[in-house]
Amino acid sequence: MKRHHHIHRPHVKYHGLPLSWGGSKSATPSILAEVDASFGDDQGVLERLPEQEEVNKTASKTTTVPPMRQDGKHPGQGFQGIYHVRFPVVNEWACALMCAGHAKDGCCSYKDNAQRVGDENDGDNYEEDTGLCEFQEGHVSVDVSEADEWSSAECFAGYETSKCPAWKRGKCSGPSKMGAASMGLPIWELVWEDHFDHLTCVPDSSGIMRPNPHYWTAEVGYKRGKELQWYQPQNAVCKDGALVITAKRERAKPADPKCELTNYNPGASDPELNDAACSVCGPPDFKHLGCCDLVQNDAAGTPVCDCSASAEYTSASLMTRGKQEFSYGMLEMRAKIDTRPGAWSSLWSVGDIEGVAWPKNGEIDILDAYQGMLKASVVHAGESGLPSEAVQHAAAIATTPEWEQVFHTWTLEYERDFVSMRVDRQEIMRLDLSVADPVRTTWPNPFKADNKFFLILNLAVGGHSGGDPSESDFPVKFEVDYIKYFQKKSRTERHPALAVYGFSEIV
Repeated sequence: MKRHHHIHRPHVKYHGLPLSWGGSKSATPSILAEVDASFGDDQGVLERLPEQEEVNKTASKTTTVPPMRQDGKHPGQGFQGIYHVRFPVVNEWACALMCAGHAKDGCCSYKDNAQRVGDENDGDNYEEDTGLCEFQEGHVSVDVSEADEWSSAECFAGYETSKCPAWKRGKCSGPSKMGAASMGLPIWELVWEDHFDHLTCVPDSSGIMRPNPHYWTAEVGYKRGKELQWYQPQNAVCKDGALVITAKRERAKPADPKCELTNYNPGASDPELNDAACSVCGPPDFKHLGCCDLVQNDAAGTPVCDCSASAEYTSASLMTRGKQEFSYGMLEMRAKIDTRPGAWSSLWSVGDIEGVAWPKNGEIDILDAYQGMLKASVVHAGESGLPSEAVQHAAAIATTPEWEQVFHTWTLEYERDFVSMRVDRQEIMRLDLSVADPVRTTWPNPFKADNKFFLILNLAVGGHSGGDPSESDFPVKFEVDYIKYFQKKSRTERHPALAVYGFSEIV
């Protein structure tokens, strides 16, 4: 008999990733004169670049971000209208954010402006409202002889950012080399997409448009997490250019609490089974191991223990295992969700590693939407490797009924060292994947070996997280406009001037 690839979604341990920023503000002498002198006119600055490169060979690796008026123009004529600094440096806190963007150990220095009018956030475009920010990479000391003009903080790298929390008087000082402020922007190439329209969806025997079987396999039966729905293919349709998964309060068959052994043709190594042995596969146990994991010898993947008559809800779950699998890159989905009590919409990925069971194969949850919130998470094995002791790193934001009335975009950026998950371009979680290294877990890190992951797209009812559906109106829909997968091919080139003055964006 064939056996399901076993996938868990149990309760797991949470590991939080707190971030904190510190800072204070104090008046120091004017810096406008030295900034004007450093810019000069456009031609003069560009002509000095070759000489500057020679100086950089022995100069301290300090990236200076010149002040910028709030209308986006720089004081003096140098580079005016050509470049744009992404963040105005109005105080230590803003300077710390800029330094944190380097994601390296180093030292962050801030010099306030004595001509500041004290209302730097009022939008009046005074160039006196900005200060001077510098970042110096590596282990450096703080020169207290410049304590009257500068304040500084050590920065510590971690989780694809840095923390620069403890500010004190003085300026960063130490031997290192000049570094570029910008690495350039990534260039993404579209590798695969499904718009769930007439170009990809196919008609079934009744003429109803279904998800493309070359991409997706529909799951059948009770699957995981003590969820209440019986998954069946007919609850997923392509309609008006979108995939619509519908959860219904209905019975797939006339009510019968018993599970029935169906189309079981055991091989020599398969166990002897009967209806009584199948009883644990349905409510209230919802087991998903042993006989509950066996499927019939057909293309549908129907369990040999047929418990569909016990189900009070139906829905659909689709997976790409063995058809469309992914590694490093960017995944994007545009969808509309519904988090009324009992509904649990998900897009998640699971490592497809031969002979490696969950959670040692790794899991990335791009979307978990239930009970008025959106959650993103990464799951891996703990020291024991047992499913009951899996470790989860998660973050969540709240939704509103109004927010759920329209489509939104979810993005997963997956690199060898980190994952970032965003909703409508707002990052809700970023994780350094070294948290799953063997030195911490005793197991191979499933995220760092270019392993392939497959997708699961489903709408569950109840279960560990969905909540009680009994008081909710049904049907409930999970609508997906498209899913796209991109791979990073290269980065944009960085203008030579950026390495000198720390500009991060060309306009």
